[in-house]
Amino acid sequence: MQSTTKKKTVIIVGVVVFIIIVLSFILLSKNKKEEVKEKTGGVLIQEENILPTVDSSVKVEFTSSSEGKEAILRLSGIPSGTESIDYELSYQEAQKGLQGVIGTIMPDNQTAYEKKITLGTCSSGRCVYHEIIGKVKVTLKFVGSYGDKIYEKEYDI
Repeated sequence: MQSTTKKKTVIIVGVVVFIIIVLSFILLSKNKKEEVKEKTGGVLIQEENILPTVDSSVKVEFTSSSEGKEAILRLSGIPSGTESIDYELSYQEAQKGLQGVIGTIMPDNQTAYEKKITLGTCSSGRCVYHEIIGKVKVTLKFVGSYGDKIYEKEYDI
């Protein structure tokens, strides 16, 4: 009889110790998260790879055409070894807020390139054009044998 009582006591003590260990782990991990929030002011800090800017020999023109429905992106002095150029245009639209256009240019060893870009959305042959308020931010990421390089500038159109 006493042996059964000892077994029950050992089991109960084991369960209690296990619960204490689990609760301690939860509390410690919660405190660490709060310490990180205190150190960063509640803001999550994301590590970013900062890309170098593209060489000043690269010239970028961004102009409006077709009554603001389209824009023309002209690039010259594209560095040799460029494999692709990712572009992102971001702007405020009168009714929809922040809008943008993204895409990739494949220059095929050309040193100059021109692209017509629709400022809006097109589907099934019908386009809805954005009414842009303010400036358009143009971000270009040049990818090539030299690594990745970035270009950013805001344009009035």
